Amino acid sequence: MSHTEYEAIGDVAVVTLTNPPANLFNAGVMDGLLEGVKQAREENKRAMVIQADGALFSGGADVAMFHGTSAAEARVIFGEAMGVIAAIEDAPFPVISAVHGLCLAAGLEIALASDLIIAAEGTQFAQVEALIGATTFLGGAYRLAERVGSARALEITFSGQQYPAETFERWNVINRIVPADQLREQALAWAQALAKGPTQAHAATKRIVQYSLMYGPRQADRYLLDAATPVFDTRDMQYAVGLMRSQGARKFMQNHGDVVFEGK
Repeated sequence: MSHTEYEAIGDVAVVTLTNPPANLFNAGVMDGLLEGVKQAREENKRAMVIQADGALFSGGADVAMFHGTSAAEARVIFGEAMGVIAAIEDAPFPVISAVHGLCLAAGLEIALASDLIIAAEGTQFAQVEALIGATTFLGGAYRLAERVGSARALEITFSGQQYPAETFERWNVINRIVPADQLREQALAWAQALAKGPTQAHAATKRIVQYSLMYGPRQADRYLLDAATPVFDTRDMQYAVGLMRSQGARKFMQNHGDVVFEGK
């Protein structure tokens, strides 16, 4: 049973966690997120928002799955769950997580798999696994390290304490904080703006950044030739370059809001 809902709003897919009261990460949420990304890809969406119903984004994993579970059984469970993280990260369009209330443990790891995070005022974040004698099972510790460095990532993960949105914004974990009653509106507006951009170029940028994080900038320099140069064959790049040539750089930049990218 899926614990998510899927909406198509123009070129934007919106996937909503619907597992009240705490939107705990379980098989239903996992299946729903995977299906949402798959559907968005099949429908050629150009951006995605992940949000949640209720008073909080997610209280983390349903700990019922931990009780009496062996290491071998856990390996299977979290091996499957990592497929959700990979699907979000590998989506060929920008993914925004819009979080509110509490964003804990697996909920934070879902958000960290997104490209961008927008938070409602008053949101609290934590990797709380240490409180039950566990580590982060969906890559939270090292995805935090990508954003804040190892010292802060270890502090967050070791302590299990909650941090306000303002701290996570200052530490570059999240991108924006907005009034709580404007969260969906602003997340959707951001996604719609990105969806109007050069989708193929955005997809290449995601791949290049991910590759650099895995292998370092010198290896990424080599990968760049394979990942970036195909955008020369896109309609969007050639169209925009032609427009700049015909209008001149200054006029093109002044009128850039009128450029129509088709995502091709």
